[in-house]
Amino acid sequence: MNEQESQSAALDVFLEREARELIPAGGVVAVYRAVPGNYLALVRQTAKVNVIQTDKPLADELSRLGYLQDESTMTGVRLAIVFATKHREEALYHLALAAENLEEGGTLIVTAANTLGAPSLERRTAELMGSVESFCKHKCRVFHAIKRSDQMNLALLHSWKQTGELRRVEATGYYSCPGLFSWKGIDLGSRLLAESLPADLLGYGADLGAGYGYLSRMALERAPGIRVLHLFEAERKALDAARRNLAEFESRCELHFHWADVTAGLGVSGFDFVLMNPPFHVGRGALPALGRSFVQAALKALKPGGRLFMVANRHLPYEGEIQALSAIVESEVQDSGFKLIVARLP
Repeated sequence: MNEQESQSAALDVFLEREARELIPAGGVVAVYRAVPGNYLALVRQTAKVNVIQTDKPLADELSRLGYLQDESTMTGVRLAIVFATKHREEALYHLALAAENLEEGGTLIVTAANTLGAPSLERRTAELMGSVESFCKHKCRVFHAIKRSDQMNLALLHSWKQTGELRRVEATGYYSCPGLFSWKGIDLGSRLLAESLPADLLGYGADLGAGYGYLSRMALERAPGIRVLHLFEAERKALDAARRNLAEFESRCELHFHWADVTAGLGVSGFDFVLMNPPFHVGRGALPALGRSFVQAALKALKPGGRLFMVANRHLPYEGEIQALSAIVESEVQDSGFKLIVARLP
């Protein structure tokens, strides 16, 4: 099991065997960074479930299972569940939101894998809420607390909220927030690709896995001939940041922002060029097939003669995927553990 699955399984056991009495009869159950699991069906028996998930593949899976996302209605929250993530500031941000939205006397439950810093997160939750009770299963901790406003550390709550919100990062000048890829510093691979982009990019282009818009912005600054640019990104918070980071180009270039799972297909094609620094991790685990899916999506979306500009870790074998789709690798440069690849469709 990966960390998300372990956290879900531990929560299943906790609620089914140990703490059914914590499931409210009525009201709302809000689940932050929700993932599928038996716990959802259990709480839906007696309460309305509001899932909060900004990762598109997981959000789509939850939607297919019948769970709706509506962050605008956070009244009547009797139970808030938080799934830990690998980003400490993001997890604390979700803890603060959950605690703030809970009704007085409501229950906060956190499920955290040990590899995601469960002991530390438990201590921080106790610091926020006053005290917690803990349960261990599947190399995870599930801990819970009751909201009593007179015991809460409100200064800590406001600090965690402020730290996790979208903001301009002084070191980069870009809007970003914890939880996004390379959120507080420009990724070296992306920087290498940006510096190699030609000034003759023209027409109709796409940025796959666009993040908070760094590659798109660099391309638009370098190539005034870009007329239309589509950004595809699975993390909705990153797309919100990209909109702000590219706002000044809207008068010059037609911009389209897609909250999308690239591996499921783009839905548009005929691009003159595609830019990407494809991901190859899910959570903390390596998954090279993810990057290969990006290569496939990019090449299928190019028009004849269109070019793919990409950067990847040197050891990842994307050239075979490119050639299998009848594209031609025009150039490959290796630098600082990365390789820059330019491929063209015949």
